[in-house]
Amino acid sequence: MNEPLKPGDYVLATKWSDGDPNDHWAVGFFSGMLAKKSGDRYMVEDGEGNQFRGNGFRRVKKISLERGRWLLEHKQDITNGNRSLWWWVRTRMDSR
Repeated sequence: MNEPLKPGDYVLATKWSDGDPNDHWAVGFFSGMLAKKSGDRYMVEDGEGNQFRGNGFRRVKKISLERGRWLLEHKQDITNGNRSLWWWVRTRMDSR
């Protein structure tokens, strides 16, 4: 079972739940929730406290610093590919 997110948790966040790499996504720090009529949104910020997306993200997952670094190092492969961000977060880090 997943434990609830706490402000400061390091996360992968995607605009939509499917994790399409051509939609807005970010690796950053969970900062809270934004209540919306269409559902709650996760707020995520960079290391300086700036929000990545004013309207929040639909889906987030807590990740390790190592995984976040790996995702950012492979950003070009991710955005040029056709696999969901959620596939990339599960793949072995030594496979690329």
